[in-house]
Amino acid sequence: MKNWSKGVALISISLSLIVLGLAKPKDNPLDRLKPVPENEPIPIIDFFRPRLFAHPELNPAGTHFAAIYSVGDDRRDLVTMELATAKVDRLSGGTDYDIANFCWLNDERILFSIIREKLYSVGLFAVSLNRLDDSYPLQRYNVVIPVGFPRAKPTDVIIWVKNSALDGGADGGAWKIDTKKTYLDVTNRTTRVGDSGVFVRRRYPQPESGDVVSYISDLNGELAFATIAKNGVFTLYRLEDDKWVHCPIDLDVTPLVAVGNKPGELIVLGPRREGKPRALQLLNTETGELGAVIAEDDKYDLKNINVVRDPIDSHILGIQYQQIQPDAIWLDPVYQKLQASLAVTFPEKAATILGSDRNKSRFFVRVSSDIDPGTYYLVQPGKQPAGITEIISMAPWIDSKRMQPMQRLDYKTRDGQKIEGLVTLPAGASKETPAPLVVLPHGGPWVNDSWGWDPEVQFLASRGYAVFQPNYRGSTGTEWKFPAEDTWAFRKMHDDVTDGVKQLLKTGLIDPDRIAIMGSSFGGYLAICGVAYEPDLYRCAVTISGIFDWEQVIKESRDNEYGRSSYGVLRRHLGNPAQHQEMFNRISPLRAVDHIKVPVFVAHGGSDHVADVAESKKLISKLKKHKVPFEKQIENDEGHGFHKLENEVELYTAIEAFLKTNLAPRPKT
Repeated sequence: MKNWSKGVALISISLSLIVLGLAKPKDNPLDRLKPVPENEPIPIIDFFRPRLFAHPELNPAGTHFAAIYSVGDDRRDLVTMELATAKVDRLSGGTDYDIANFCWLNDERILFSIIREKLYSVGLFAVSLNRLDDSYPLQRYNVVIPVGFPRAKPTDVIIWVKNSALDGGADGGAWKIDTKKTYLDVTNRTTRVGDSGVFVRRRYPQPESGDVVSYISDLNGELAFATIAKNGVFTLYRLEDDKWVHCPIDLDVTPLVAVGNKPGELIVLGPRREGKPRALQLLNTETGELGAVIAEDDKYDLKNINVVRDPIDSHILGIQYQQIQPDAIWLDPVYQKLQASLAVTFPEKAATILGSDRNKSRFFVRVSSDIDPGTYYLVQPGKQPAGITEIISMAPWIDSKRMQPMQRLDYKTRDGQKIEGLVTLPAGASKETPAPLVVLPHGGPWVNDSWGWDPEVQFLASRGYAVFQPNYRGSTGTEWKFPAEDTWAFRKMHDDVTDGVKQLLKTGLIDPDRIAIMGSSFGGYLAICGVAYEPDLYRCAVTISGIFDWEQVIKESRDNEYGRSSYGVLRRHLGNPAQHQEMFNRISPLRAVDHIKVPVFVAHGGSDHVADVAESKKLISKLKKHKVPFEKQIENDEGHGFHKLENEVELYTAIEAFLKTNLAPRPKT
C-alpha cells in the first residue's frame, strides 16, 4: 500500500453554504465559518454549536455519500454528494425539526428519522437518491429503532417500536416493513396500502417472559435474537419457527457484544480472568459454549466497542474502541495497512476509519486530536498520484492553535488500584502561577473519558481553568481491576474522584484554594457528592441533570414506561431501601445537604425521562432549607441534558459567571 507520509495533496471538496443554497443573514453567528481573531475571546457559542458536518457514510457502490449538515439556525439537515461531480443535494426537516439519524438501505435509498425541538420523535422516513424533495413517512410519532436490514430484500427493514405513542410509551413490538412509498400508522394499529402494495411484511411475536431490552439481527439482516429483562436479570432468546427460545447463557458472566460470523454465533465479553482484562470471545447460542478469543487488549476490557463489518457479507473486519486514546484491532489486512499508513500520514492525531464502499476502494476517515475537533477525508488507496481528499472540517470556526492539550495523569486509589485521568491546563499555568481547577467527572457511570477534543473542557480552559477528568472505577475498560460489586459502588467512585484531585494537587500546578466540581447526569451526582462528603475541598459545585436520592429513583422507576427494565436492575444491584437504609443514606447526597458549605449551581431539563427533574427540584428545596447559596436553570423544553443551542449558551454563560464569582482569589490577609 502507498505510504502517504510525503507529498500528500489534499484536494478540498467544497460544501459551502453557497453550494448548498443556504445563505443566511450576515448577523447570524452560526454562519461564521472562520475563527474569531486571536485578540478576541472565543465566544461560548463556538464551543457548543453543532458540528458543520457529521456522520458521513458512503453508499455501498461508493458513488455518493450522505451526511448530517448543520445549517445556520441550529438545525440538522441531510445532504448527499455525488463524488464524480461534487453535486450536492439537501433535505430539510423544516423549522424546529432535525434529521436525527440515517443509513443507506442500498445504493439508492436512505432511511432516516426526524425529531422535533431536539426532544420528540416525529417518525421514520425514506427517500431515494436524487429525489430528496420526495421523501415519505414509514411511520410517525413512535420511538422507533431499526434493528435489521434483510440482505435478501434491501428495500425491507426490521424496526422495533420501542415506545408506542398510542400506548403511552409501551413496547409496540418488532415489525418487518417495506420501505417503498407506502405508509404504516402503528399508532392506530392499522396497515394502509399505498401505491407500492402492502407495506407490512411481518409482525414478529413479542417475547412474554419480561421487558425487551434489545433486538438483534443476524448476518443476513433477519431478526434473530432478543434480550429480555426481568427482576433485573438479562436473558437471551433466539427466534426459531416464530417462537422465542431461551439460550443457555449467563449474560452477567458473558455480556453480549455482537453477532458472530456464523448462524447462531455471538461475540461476547468473556469471563473475568485473574489479573487480566476480559477478551472478546465467540459463543454458541444453542449450547452456551465459549469458543475462540477473537480480540483482546493487554490493558482494557473490550467493552462498549464498535464492530466494523464487511459491506458485502457482514463478516467482522475489526474492532474499534475508545479508552484513554482511540484504538482499533483489525482482522482484515486491507484495514490493517490503511490504519498503519494513516498513522504515518497524520502523526500525533487519531485517524478513525469510518467505513468503505463494497469494493474497499473508497474509505471515509475522521482525523482529530485533543486540540482539533476533526476533519473528514475520503481515502482511495489505489488512486494516483494522491489518494487522500479532504472533504470538510467539522468545526472550521475553531482555531486549534488556541486550544489546550490534554495530558494523562495516572494515580492510585486508596485501595491501591491504578486509575487513569486526563488533565487540561490553561495557557500560562505553572508552579509559579497555579491555575484554578474544575473537576469534571463523566456521566454514565459506565463510560469513560478519552483523549480528544472536548467542547466543555476547551471552554473551561479558555476561561483560565485547569480541567481534571478522572476515569473512576466502573469506567469502561477498567472493570477487570476491581471486584464485580464495585461496578455499583457509587461511594467508592466518589472516593476515586477525591483521590485523583489530591494527587493532582501534589504537582503544584493547581491552586488548592480554588477548586470546583462540575458534572452532568451521573457526573452531576458526583459533583454534589463532592461538596457534601468533602466540604473543605471545593469552593463550589455545578450539577446538570443529576440524581441525588437513589431510594427515590428506585420508587419512581417502577412506573417509568421509558425505562421499563431499570426498576429491576436498580433493586437487584442496590438492594431494597427498606432493608439497606444505611447504605442508601451513604450514597444519596440529598440526605447530606446540611454538610454543604459552598454555593451550588443546579440545571435540569423539565422533560427528562432518564433523571427526573424532581431530583433537582428536591435538591434546590434542601439547599434553601439549609441556607446554602444556589443558582438554578430549569428548562422545561429540554430532556436529559441541554440540546438546544440557545439553552446551552445561556447555561454556560451562567456557569462562566458562577465560576468567576466563586473561584475568585480570596483577599489576602
